[in-house]
Amino acid sequence: MADATRECPACAMPIDASEDACPICGYEAPRQRTSLQVAAWVMILLLLWPAFEGLMYLIELL
Repeated sequence: MADATRECPACAMPIDASEDACPICGYEAPRQRTSLQVAAWVMILLLLWPAFEGLMYLIELL
């Protein structure tokens, strides 16, 4: 079974698919966000939103 490779967008050399940077030219490929990361950020925002709204309400009372 062959190891998975991909082409470097900067120098077009084949590199190992698990590498974060090209060993030839040093190009660092941007990381793709996983659905778990996106879900985590959505949950954080949903949890912080009521706290922010409560703080704004308290500021209005002053």
